[in-house]
Amino acid sequence: MSNTLSQTKSLKSISERDIVLGLKSIENDALITQYQNEFYRRYAPYVFKLSVQRCQIFADADDFAKEIMQLTFIKALKTINNFTIALGIDDVILKKMIKAWLGRIANNNFNKLYAEYKNEEVELETVATIEPTYDLFEELFNPVPEEQPSAVLILLREAMEQLKEIDKHIIISYAAENCLYTTQHIRDSTMKILCETYNTTPDNIRQRKNRALKKIKLFCFKN
Repeated sequence: MSNTLSQTKSLKSISERDIVLGLKSIENDALITQYQNEFYRRYAPYVFKLSVQRCQIFADADDFAKEIMQLTFIKALKTINNFTIALGIDDVILKKMIKAWLGRIANNNFNKLYAEYKNEEVELETVATIEPTYDLFEELFNPVPEEQPSAVLILLREAMEQLKEIDKHIIISYAAENCLYTTQHIRDSTMKILCETYNTTPDNIRQRKNRALKKIKLFCFKN
């Protein structure tokens, strides 16, 4: 038992590189479990925080976030061999890369869950605030009234699919907080998560948001 405790304590001090390499190479079941637990300990708070931010459109955001977090780590640990570490990268940069990788997995899981619950017509917490007129992005988060043609939603989804993953994440983050327009700003905590996930600046996030909006509107108007 003392050996197990000493191994667990020692894992808390090893580098990010060694954690990843251990997850890739260790075959001993007991030891690999310790590496998995340490990986989870280091990154679960970040993934959960990111997931909660993405799930604010749901009334039970924490429950959705927990599900996304579980799916994210299951996927990450299954595909850890696909995560490559270039020579010469220090732990600070590597940690950011791991966060970005986990963020992309979490984002994909969110998109899948959102599509499933959208198809099942799950009630969103913002449904009570639907107005008679429609913003182009409102249908991403609210059920479509019967009189509203479904073609609009189909076109919007097609436009979103043309965007890069980072731009999809930015647009959804702004739309979730009703801040798609230039005079409105997302919460500082939301901006911080976006910047940390993609290793960029608030100015770049805002610029990407504006460019993505133009691309979406151009796509929709052309079609």
